Amino acid sequence: MKGILYLCGAGNSEGVRLAKRVSENTAQWNRIVLLDDDDRKLGHSVMGVTVEGPFDALERANRTTDSVQNLVARTTRGREAAHRKIASYGIPFTDLISPAVDTEGVECESGVIVYHNVTLGPEVTIGESSVIFMGAVVGHECKVGRGCVVASNAVLNARVVLEDQVYVGTNATILPEITIGAGATIGAGSVVLSDVPAGATVFGVPAKTVDGVGKPRQSLAASSMSQRPAVTSATKGVDELEGMIASIWKDELGIAEVARDENFFDVGGCSLLALRVGARISEAMHLDLPASDIFRYPTIHALALHIGVGGDGDSAVVHGSQRAALRRGLMGRRPA
Repeated sequence: MKGILYLCGAGNSEGVRLAKRVSENTAQWNRIVLLDDDDRKLGHSVMGVTVEGPFDALERANRTTDSVQNLVARTTRGREAAHRKIASYGIPFTDLISPAVDTEGVECESGVIVYHNVTLGPEVTIGESSVIFMGAVVGHECKVGRGCVVASNAVLNARVVLEDQVYVGTNATILPEITIGAGATIGAGSVVLSDVPAGATVFGVPAKTVDGVGKPRQSLAASSMSQRPAVTSATKGVDELEGMIASIWKDELGIAEVARDENFFDVGGCSLLALRVGARISEAMHLDLPASDIFRYPTIHALALHIGVGGDGDSAVVHGSQRAALRRGLMGRRPA
């Protein structure tokens, strides 16, 4: 008896397309159902599959014939939270592996997703609930732990070890025989030359560890312009910066609202979006804001302080011409 495949997470159209291809190839399910906890998506269609309810709809699923897959994959933390909730309903997880991918000599645990155009070397192991996105390369004898995400076109060379819940960003490269500790993040486009400790975030070429959020360094505005007078109101300057940052965040993340103390990576951000946000802020402020600063200062308030306040807590030093450019940029984005 064929069952239903439940896909949890409507924000991933590639996952829906993959599920349809696997279903066509295996004839394993008689229907695919899409679920999402955002009630605004109810009734929305993705690749011809309709969102029929929240994750709680799994309470009505048949534990014998039905299967489920978690499509949440923007961050490993978000994926793990979704996995725990889905698992609580007792529906067995299924693999979604592109029929075009050569898996001979590859060992996959339950709930794995492998997209099209992925290259998997022999003697690779992929842990439970891990995701390998389009175009990624996983070299021979690599070990991918539980709940990892390897983004599009990332390259894991031979015998790389990813411990549990590692995120490898788009176009990142990890050299052979390197170990990435549990919960670490490899930023998009980075080249990793040495082991990365658990929980660390690395970024750049070569990849370097990004410090955690802390006291703001010297203002970017101050470091790029010497002998500039401070504005009369530091609070006003930071408020303007927060408004500009919030506008860019909402645009890039596709969300309606974001609080000044919400973490960029908790509201849908990833290393690729950090690159885009950094570039847009740099353009608006005529500064060189590295994407690594989005990791160091991942809230709107912390980033605004970093850009506009001196490292010793002095007044904001964003120059008037920059503030004017900022206002013009914001006005230009407002709807007519």
